[in-house]
Formats: sequence, C-alpha cells, structure tokens
Amino acid sequence: MKDYITLTYWRLGHPLPVESASDFYYVNFTRRLYHTIRNTDVGRQSTEDWVAETAMTLAYYLEDVVSGLGFWRTFVTKHKALYGKYLPFFEVDEKDYYLDEINLPDVCFLLWMSVQDNKREALVNPENPYLTELSEMLYRQLDKEFERAPINDDLLAQLKNPDTYSDFSRLSLVGMKMLGGTYLFRPFVKMTEGVVVREVNSLLTPGTQLSLREYTVRFMQVFGKNTGILALRGAEWMSAWLELWGLPDESRRVAEMEVVPLAYYRLQTYDAENLTLEGFDGTTYTLPRDAFQPLVEQLMNINKVCLTTLVHYGDTWTIAGAVSWYPTTDLFEQYRTMMTERRKINEEAYRKVMEGNAGRPIVYFQDWTAFMDWAKQHLELEEQFKPTREMERGKCLVLFASPEEGMTLVPNEARFICDGEHNPCYNAGQARRGSLSLLITPGNLSTRMLHYLLDNRLLPDAALSSAKDAEHGKQLVQENMDFIARFMRTADY
Repeated sequence: MKDYITLTYWRLGHPLPVESASDFYYVNFTRRLYHTIRNTDVGRQSTEDWVAETAMTLAYYLEDVVSGLGFWRTFVTKHKALYGKYLPFFEVDEKDYYLDEINLPDVCFLLWMSVQDNKREALVNPENPYLTELSEMLYRQLDKEFERAPINDDLLAQLKNPDTYSDFSRLSLVGMKMLGGTYLFRPFVKMTEGVVVREVNSLLTPGTQLSLREYTVRFMQVFGKNTGILALRGAEWMSAWLELWGLPDESRRVAEMEVVPLAYYRLQTYDAENLTLEGFDGTTYTLPRDAFQPLVEQLMNINKVCLTTLVHYGDTWTIAGAVSWYPTTDLFEQYRTMMTERRKINEEAYRKVMEGNAGRPIVYFQDWTAFMDWAKQHLELEEQFKPTREMERGKCLVLFASPEEGMTLVPNEARFICDGEHNPCYNAGQARRGSLSLLITPGNLSTRMLHYLLDNRLLPDAALSSAKDAEHGKQLVQENMDFIARFMRTADY
C-alpha cells in the first residue's frame, strides 16, 4: 500500500484544514478500497499511486455524500442544468437516483474519471466491461458502509460558518484549497498549471518573492481559468457551494466577482486613502491604499507603473498575489502598444476572412498552395512571404478567425469536419477514426474554433469503439460531446 494513505494526506484533500474524529474511519476505509482495487486485473496492471488515488477519490465521495458537503451534489446538479441529465454516459433512472445517497452510476463515473485522468492521450470508453465490473464491486463495498459511515460534522460546520469567508483574503485562500485540492478538482488543476506558469512568468520579474508568485499562479488557475469536471470558472463553482451551505450573501458576492489577469497599470492619481490605476485600454480602477503593502509617500512620488492582478469583490477593487512597482512608464507603454496592436491585428484579420468568405469565419483548403492563392487575394499577403517547409507540406488545412483570437490555421484537421459543400477536404472514413481528437486534445484548436464546431454540429462522425455496435459508440460521443470537450480540455474549453 502506498505510504500516503495516511491521516495527514487524507486531510490534504479537504477544503479546510479541519481535524475530525471521522478522519480515522475514512483513512481505514480508503485502505480497504485500495486492497479491493489492487486485487483486480485493473489494479494489478496499474501503478500503486493510481490505485491509492482512486481509492481516496471514492472514499472522499462517500464522505461528501454522507456528510452533505455538497461537492458531488453541485456537480450533478450543474450537469443536469447544462444537459438535462445528472451524469454523462451512464443511464440514470431519476426515480431511483437520490442526491443524498450513493448511487451505482456515480461510482461508474468516478472510476471512469480516474482511469481517464491516467490516459489523457485518448478517450476511454466508459462502458468497458472491466470498468463496469469493478464499479459494481466497489459500489457494493460503499453501499455496505453508507449507513455506518460517520458524518464529518466539524468540517461541515466550518464550511457553513460565514466567518470562513469574512473578507476577500480569507475567501481566496479557502477557494484555492476547495478548487485545487478536493477530489473533483485536483486532476484539472494539474492540467492548467503549465499554461498559467508561463503566463505569469512572462510578466513577473525573476526576483519576485516565490510565495507571491505561487499564490498568483494558483489564484489564476482556479479563479481566472475554467476548472473542474465541467470547465466552469471557480467563482461559479464556489458561489453554488455557498448557496447550498445557506450563505446567500456570500454566494452573491462570489458570483459577481470579477478577475482581471496579471497586467501592467499606470498610476493615475492617489491620495491618503485611495489610488487609481489605468489599464492599457483606458479603463480605470480605484483601490484603497491599504490593499497594498504600506506605501511610503516618497515612493508614491517615484512609482509610475504597477504590475498586479485585480479583483472586484463586494464593492471594492483589490489585488491578488504579486505586486511590482516601476519608476518609469516604459513597461506600461510597451504592454499597451503590444495589446492594442494585437487587438487591431486580430479584428482586422477577422474582418478580412469574413469579407473574403461570404460572412463565414471558417475556410478549408486542400493544400498550402490553395491557401496561399486565397490568402494573397483576401488577406493581402505580400508576394515575398516565405512559408516554412512544414507549411508548404500542409494538407487539408482549416482556417478559422474571430475578433478575439485572430486567425488560426490548422493543418490536417479539415478532413474531419463535416461542413457540407463548404469543405471539399472532408473524408467520412478518416473522420470516423480521427475527429474525436479535435475534442480531446488541448491546444490543437483555438477555443473559439472549438465552440464553432460544437455549436454547428460539424463533428457528426466522432465516435468510440463499442462492444455493442458502431452506432452505439457514435451515440455515446454525440450525446456527450460538449461534456467530453469540457472534461478533456478544461482551461482550453
């Protein structure tokens, strides 16, 4: 058994650092689940780490439902609001499905989630017989414990305590723990860490205090990006929990929270109580002086530009994470020029594509030559433009444009997109084998291109291999397509 099925490690998966007598029960139960999984073919073929994490996930689920913590309830309730059913993939008879009890389809989904998290390169069929058999075995074990499993009253009382969320500083720390360390969110935070680290490191100076850098990264991961099973913003998740815990005022404030990512701001004015920052687009933000570390008056006379993350919470703008001050406006001017130019280029590219393609933002090309012929006419590319060797070899290209993201040119993927007479590259046979990759691979498409394909149902061939028949495998994906994209792409959704 892995050493980290311990009391200390168990408590790390809780949304608050609360010690409870019930923890001993759940650690022992997790160990029993571990042995159950380990002694199956799935367990013997998996790493000890995966078996331990899966056992803990199921034990957290039991504690969540028994104690009424609300994390699982919020997920299935939101899933039903989005898709009209409590769970993806699995049949749920709502007459026999109880939100305050454990259910076999829940266990099926959680086991699939654990396996899928370990195999991100492909979509695992949730109906695989080995998953079904193990789910039934684990459900029986959970069902035996349901009536005698203890309620974690200590944790529930703290979650329902308004003092836990009394100000933004406390709320943000609690939220980062809930959205980063609990069982339904931990896998998805790992997926977004690299993206956010690159964004933060591109702006923060090397000498920035490590703890502030880490805080900035984690805050943006859970409050500035999509996260969790349904790729929702952290504030949406947390607002739903607070409502469930009987804290409507706190829920409303969190729902209305606005996050402006790490950026440069020019100091416009200041006095003894407030200071006003100006964003690159001319938007102004007035913050109380005490939102920052003590600012000596002489330094305020010197400081011209601030690098920080801004948050509007309640009726006040405040900061989250690292703050850097600079004595000149050079960095702000460079940042404003870069962002303004980028916006202008993106909007102009979108306009040209729409005008050159009869008002449609998506264009298909058999090869690079076809793209260049079109681009020279409609995008006004210069004759001296020299493509790379990889570009010249490109086949079945798809071009997509939006005013927010500009143009994206993707090779090879046009053959998977069924867009009627507009796409001469479409190949039904290849689409049956490859179109699923467009849904599950982060970074291969721009976010807005993904949503265009989903909204217009342009991937009708996406399917899984099914033991029943090919049509059922297609139905499984088509009925859960948006969920699959959310789950697999997360921040990229």
